[in-house]
Order: sequence, then structure tokens, then C-alpha cells
Amino acid sequence: MLARFRSKPSLFRTRKKYSEKWNGEIVVVGKSISPTIDFYFRNRNHQVQKYTEIDISRDDFQAQLSNSITTGCLIILVRDVPLNILKYLINATVMPTGVIWFIDDDMPGAHLDDTLPSSYRRRLSSWYKKAKPLLTKVCDRIWVSTTHLAEKYQLPAEAVLSPTQIETERLPLVRCFYHGSSSHKEDWSFVLSVIRKVQSRNLNTWFELIGDHSLYKAARGIPRVQILHPMPWPDYLTMTASRTMDIGLAPLMDTSFNHSRSHTKMLDICRQNAVGIYSTRFPLSNKIQESNAGLVVDDRVDSWIEAIEHLIKLDKQDMLTNANQLILAVESSSPTLNEAV
Repeated sequence: MLARFRSKPSLFRTRKKYSEKWNGEIVVVGKSISPTIDFYFRNRNHQVQKYTEIDISRDDFQAQLSNSITTGCLIILVRDVPLNILKYLINATVMPTGVIWFIDDDMPGAHLDDTLPSSYRRRLSSWYKKAKPLLTKVCDRIWVSTTHLAEKYQLPAEAVLSPTQIETERLPLVRCFYHGSSSHKEDWSFVLSVIRKVQSRNLNTWFELIGDHSLYKAARGIPRVQILHPMPWPDYLTMTASRTMDIGLAPLMDTSFNHSRSHTKMLDICRQNAVGIYSTRFPLSNKIQESNAGLVVDDRVDSWIEAIEHLIKLDKQDMLTNANQLILAVESSSPTLNEAV
């Protein structure tokens, strides 16, 4: 399949000439949630009069682009942008001051590197073969991330753009988690809706989820989410007993299976020194509410978002103490094995 791409790697030669004076604006086109954008462009946004990102992961990326291009702006195409973007720029009536293609990997030569996964090589090679004639028509410059790439493709020294330190807002990280199994299908759907909105509104929340590849695919694109593979119970117990988290989620959607669940999720949450947010269907929900041992909320996504954001700002020690006392009270009211015999 890759045999037809085995020719010597070659970088296209720019042919396009632009005459517009730069107006101080830069439009960066690429995947916004990516290390490339962060390392090379986002932390340089203060260096220009106006900085705009076009996120090609969004369905309306072409509309974004058409609304952002101004006469005299500089357009930077990051890595493998959609071919539709290149075709649009070729026929655009608004003239930029220039169009740059930026790469931080050897994309023209990827097809020759047998150490790369074949699917990765195939994808990059297929894209570059189609994009090359279009890039030739639209670009007037090429930027690369290393002197090696510049020397390999005979580019001038000024074509090298080095990475910058990534400056992030230094807020305390709030570690949240939901540990469900495959039997929590409805709960998973609900939790992902909650997390998606929480992460879009808060920069310091981080979520840990446990699930299979289907969960990984469903959560793709949500920032600051870590998916752990399901693990044997002894491993899970060791992990959760040896650390401290902040907020645990315990939703219970209205399903027949959920009606029979016990309050073990509360035990998992407290074992990690976290405070829980519980469904109104949770077995101890009334007692949790009465003793201020956590937050109990209804099935609306916004209710869970508000609860998480409330706990972020709250000193949770009293709630955690109350939760542990409630657990002990429930245990003491349960019959002993001697009594059951």
C-alpha cells in the first residue's frame, strides 16, 4: 500500500506571491487542542495586534475562516489542514499578506520511516500527495520547527520557529473522578455531558474516568480527561487507598438495574478523601443531605455543573468528616454476622 509513496521525500516549492502590507493580524489554522498550537503559536499571541485561531476540529471551520480573513492578514496553516481549506484560499477574493505552512514533524518524508506505524505513514502520505499541488499554489513561505528540517529541505535559517514555554494559569488543580463499569451505560452518557460543560467553563478541573475504548472515543476532544483501563479489584483498592482526590461523582439514572445498587460508591469516594456528588436515587441520599455529608442533586446536567463548581470553591473538610461519620453510623446499625446466624 505504501510502495507508491516510496519516492525520495520532497518539499513543495512556493510559487505564490502576495503584495498586501501586513495589517498586524495573524490567523492560525489547525487543531486548537494540540501541543503544536500551544508550543508554537498560542503563547506568542501577545506579539501581534490580533491573533485568531481557526479550529479545524469544528464542523464550521470553513465559515470561521471566511469570517476571519482580512486584507493584509497573515495566515498560518498548521500541519495537515483539510484540503477544503487550501482550495478555499486559492479562490479567496480577500488577499492576505502571506500564507505559511508550518510543520513540526517531517511530514513530506514520513512515508519512508519504517519506525512509524503504517496507518500513520499512510495517512500523512495520502494527505501530502493530495495537498502538495494546492500548497504550492497558496503558500508563499514554509516554516519548520527544527534546523534539521530546514537543512534537509534547504530552507533559510529564518524559517525555523522554535517552541515556547507553555504558560498556564496557575490555579489549584481540582481532581474529580467517576469510576463506572459497563453496567453504567446511561450514567456514562450523563456524566460525559456534565464533564464536557464543566471543562469548557473551568481551566483547573481534571477528570479521571475508568472505562474501555468506547469510553475513550466518546470522551475524545474533552480537555483534561484521563481514561484508565478497568483493573482487578485488588489493584483498584490499592490505588484508591493510597491517594487523595477532591470530588467524586455518583450519578444513578432511572434504570431498573440502578434501583438495586448499594452505597458502595460513597465508600470508594471517601476512601480517596474526596467529597461526593450524589443522585437523588442514591441509597443514602436523604441522610447525606441531612448530615451535610455531600451534595445531592437531580438529573439535570446544569445541576451537576453547579454542584461541582460549588465544591471547587468550598472548604470540604467538614463535609468529608460528616461523610465518614455517616458511613460508620450505617455500619453500626447493620446486624453483625453473629446476630445473623
